Amino acid sequence: MDLPRAVYSRDLKIAAMRALDAGSTAGEIARKYQLSPKLLERWRAEWRAQGEAAFPGVGRRGADLPALDDARRIAELERKIGQLTMENDFLKKALQHFRDHHPPAVVSGADVCLKKSARAPRKAMP
Repeated sequence: MDLPRAVYSRDLKIAAMRALDAGSTAGEIARKYQLSPKLLERWRAEWRAQGEAAFPGVGRRGADLPALDDARRIAELERKIGQLTMENDFLKKALQHFRDHHPPAVVSGADVCLKKSARAPRKAMP
């Protein structure tokens, strides 16, 4: 039998975190709000990491903070641009190597392998 998950409001979470910051113990706050001390520790970690941006709401993780999400997305795209630039540089160097050290047919993709051999054909055996 599955029990439904408890959903706590952002206001309750912030009130609990401000009480912790004011000097109350986790046990006191857990009893006052009827919460698990472990849950308070998880909330405290998020509160310390994100400050007022913590606890955005149910199902909208970070939806209230588009600037933070945009900054993350921009950083991800800049990393991708750097990676693709490095790959392009590598491929340009590889192509230049083939142009410098291999016959033109290999680089251009001409049908060199399909040419007939210069040897005379074999005679059939009697």
